[in-house]
Amino acid sequence: MLRLTFAHETCIIQAMSGYEYRAMTIEDYDEVYSLWKGIRGIGLGKSDSRENIERYLRLNNEQSLVCKFEGKIVGAILCGNDGRRASIYHAAVAGKHRRKGIAAELVRLAIGEQRKQGITKCNIVVFTDNEDGRAFWAKMGFETRLDIGVMSKTL
Repeated sequence: MLRLTFAHETCIIQAMSGYEYRAMTIEDYDEVYSLWKGIRGIGLGKSDSRENIERYLRLNNEQSLVCKFEGKIVGAILCGNDGRRASIYHAAVAGKHRRKGIAAELVRLAIGEQRKQGITKCNIVVFTDNEDGRAFWAKMGFETRLDIGVMSKTL
């Protein structure tokens, strides 16, 4: 049985997989960061510090999720919104748990949280050389934009 637990409610999702989905908390940080570090195609930087992720989770309460199997985090998605658009920053599933629908379920649940808040658009930045990532996001219905480019500045 899959279980999605939020502070204000618990949703049970029927399945025979043993995977449990719930909102990410700062207590998950070390395990989630370790998962992210082990995934090719995820870029981590200063903005991914414990302090910054804690602030992000506080501002985007219950919008980021983890998936646990036998008490260990095997999947995570960092998602939130600015009041107009949602953004997914990191989505990852541990190697031996891939191809079981975990990433798709994390995306579905995270986007569902955005829809509940009236958000109608979600963006994700994917490295151009991350072919697996680009294929996954295309399969999830995300489209590559050729009319815009990402610009950033380190502060």
